[in-house]
Amino acid sequence: MMSHKIKVSTLALLLVPALLGCAQGALKGSGDVVEAYPAIATISATAGERINFEVKIDIQKKWHLYAHEDTMFIGVDLVPAKNFILEDFQAEYPVGHEAEFFGEKVVMISGKEVIKASAKLPSDLIKGEHELKLSVTVQACDNKTCLAPADLPVALTLTVK
Repeated sequence: MMSHKIKVSTLALLLVPALLGCAQGALKGSGDVVEAYPAIATISATAGERINFEVKIDIQKKWHLYAHEDTMFIGVDLVPAKNFILEDFQAEYPVGHEAEFFGEKVVMISGKEVIKASAKLPSDLIKGEHELKLSVTVQACDNKTCLAPADLPVALTLTVK
């Protein structure tokens, strides 16, 4: 009689605790343990100028996120909304530290982190106030399980002089 080994994927290991937690009503989503917000809520600039801004991320104790450069899991990502009026958006993500999660080598971040971003105002942008909407994609995990991913909204007010 042949013995067959069944390989359990990392994803299955993550889903089982999540499903059990859902059945018990105790499981939270990533948005319950992570907060994202602009470092400065209002920015002033002239049409054609490049602006720099920061988005702060607060991750509750015992939780971590996967760094943007992690290739195994959902890494933190700052994404402009579809109607984002600025051009040439660029983001610089916090450097994560290497660790192991369920036997996989990963790159993670924890605590308080900052995403630095910049974008250029179109030269024909109308003077006045404009709302800049973005979202931060996160998936929070502890040492036993991962929560459902979340897109955390972030909004800034841009005043064009």
